[in-house]
Amino acid sequence: MASFATHRLRVHDSARPPYRRLSALRTCLTEFAPYGFYATYHHLCRSAGIPRDLDEDPGSLVRAVEELDEARRLWLAELAAWQVGRRA
Repeated sequence: MASFATHRLRVHDSARPPYRRLSALRTCLTEFAPYGFYATYHHLCRSAGIPRDLDEDPGSLVRAVEELDEARRLWLAELAAWQVGRRA
């Protein structure tokens, strides 16, 4: 299975059809979904403005994956800090 970063790059790849980019975004959600899969997906659809017809705004997928990536980075930083404190 590919990593979060690999699928994030697939979302950014404008040569891929929009439905494949959406599939890559959903795979990112299987790796990191802070509210659960469906709730996080719904949140990203609303905040990034992902339309039903992806051809209308393919950039919305990039906005969504970047929001998810930022949340993941913050979570990983908090996790690392927690692990350091736990070891001490």
